[in-house]
Amino acid sequence: MTIRDFLRIYVLWAPDSAESKRIAELLVSHFDGLGMERDGVAIRVPVRFRSKAWIEADQIPRDIDLEGAEHNAIVLLYDPLMAEEKDAWDAYVAVLRKKISLRKNVDVYVPFGSPERDAALASDGAAHTQYARRDKWKEVLKSGADRDNRLLLHLLLTIRQHLKGIYAPLSPDEPLFVSHAKADGDETARAIVDYVNDSQNDVPLQTFYDAMELLPGEDYERRFETEIGKGTLLAISSDVYDSRPWCVFELTTAKRAYRPIVLADVATVKTSRTYPYGANLPKVRVAIGDNNAWIEKLLVEALSEGLRCDLFTAQAKKRAEQAGLSAIITPRPPELFDLTVGDGLASTLIYPDPPLGKIESEILETALASSGRKLDLKTLSEVR
Repeated sequence: MTIRDFLRIYVLWAPDSAESKRIAELLVSHFDGLGMERDGVAIRVPVRFRSKAWIEADQIPRDIDLEGAEHNAIVLLYDPLMAEEKDAWDAYVAVLRKKISLRKNVDVYVPFGSPERDAALASDGAAHTQYARRDKWKEVLKSGADRDNRLLLHLLLTIRQHLKGIYAPLSPDEPLFVSHAKADGDETARAIVDYVNDSQNDVPLQTFYDAMELLPGEDYERRFETEIGKGTLLAISSDVYDSRPWCVFELTTAKRAYRPIVLADVATVKTSRTYPYGANLPKVRVAIGDNNAWIEKLLVEALSEGLRCDLFTAQAKKRAEQAGLSAIITPRPPELFDLTVGDGLASTLIYPDPPLGKIESEILETALASSGRKLDLKTLSEVR
């Protein structure tokens, strides 16, 4: 049986546009090794190009076979060079969007507008399609790297929200929960929250920052559990973070709920004791600078880990249902912590490839044997 790609990204750009080609190659680099990587293996989202004409006499590239993947994200890099051939590209995009519609919108179209504010393609304009305003980015994002990160943020968030509409349509909005120690992480956390909520930024992220969200008389522990249980946890891993009970509570709650977690390493001296269940997670070294470029870079990491977890969880749930398994699905390699949570009636724990190494496997097998719990540990590729 041929297994289709779960998600493919197609990038459309004018063949003479060196800048669009650079961005397309950036997307390949980013999505080819998305999120957590072990032993050279990571979830890979294939990125394919549609730029040059398939037949020399044509102006547009060959068609896209949407059936080759369960979901497709079509990225349009519109610019002055594409605008010069706008009629041909408009016809191409109009046909493509009709095919997307016929597939019941399992695919998503993500257009990025011209940096020079050229008018949108006619069919997109008729459909009132919003383009990401790259012409505005030049005013607030001074470097090309900053604009690259903004583009990645838009694409990551759009894909995540689209997939959520398919696989979890009734679930609430997902906040970015900024976990931090007041003693030495509050300034960093506040900078992130203030930046995300700045009206000049056009990425509609939501944040949860306790000092700004809690109301007098509210049960803050229950509120934290609710927000963490539906969100992505961005932990500001400072010198004292692992020693603070509430930080430990937030991190443990996110792990117990199998939520996306990213550790932002801002430690400057030393950590007296690392919280033992704060491992097995992606950690990003953060160099805080005078401008806010480090924040967008960190947000890209958080949304990328979120998308990786989304993709794995959706595929694992589908595979478990097809195999008739009652399964615990963890988007990270299993650890001893995972044997204490989840459905006690589950027969299988499904985790990302590749399989655990010998040392980790022996530790988990010994713990399972001691507990008397029967639980098969399988990677996604081992579930048939």
